Amino acid sequence: MVREGRFHGWAPDLLVGRDVRGATLGLAGFGRIGKAVAERALAFGMDVVFAPRPPAHREVAAAELGDLAGRVRQVRWEELVEVADVLSLHVPLTDDTHHLVDADVIAKMKDDAVLVNTARGPVVDEAALVTALREGRLFGAGLDVYEDEPALAPGLAELENVMLLPHLGSATRDTRAAMAELAARNAIAMATGAEVPALVNPEVRG
Repeated sequence: MVREGRFHGWAPDLLVGRDVRGATLGLAGFGRIGKAVAERALAFGMDVVFAPRPPAHREVAAAELGDLAGRVRQVRWEELVEVADVLSLHVPLTDDTHHLVDADVIAKMKDDAVLVNTARGPVVDEAALVTALREGRLFGAGLDVYEDEPALAPGLAELENVMLLPHLGSATRDTRAAMAELAARNAIAMATGAEVPALVNPEVRG
């Protein structure tokens, strides 16, 4: 807007958003990234609830929460969807999480909720999301990944209530350098028969 010369001065209703203080952040997935997001959300005064492995349920002990114990609250996936003002996805893409957020889930979310997907595109049924955003059944969405990346679902790019990013969640020099180093360490370990640092399928050991 500013670069295109469409900013003509302050106005009381210009690009008005929502405060996060006091809002409920629902975290779908509570691994390393989910916990890091929780720490940041708490600093902004948000109430944080989480479901560790949706759609399945697993009880998380206080010891596993570490410094977050007593500061965040675990709920079942079904409750998370209903209470979250912001629903943020931090799950891997598996058969269980494919279209984890579909039309039925979106229908159970608050009408003024925000959906954030920085996990994997197919975790969200993008066509259902477009319909909900178009009909005003969600306040908005923030996407860094897409179901058929880099293509977008028809209509998504035209919506004003969605923030679209080009899959750049890891786009810092330090992070990309660390990713390259880890890949190299994995390759060296596999070539030399050493323990692989980042093994996705540990059942292949031995």
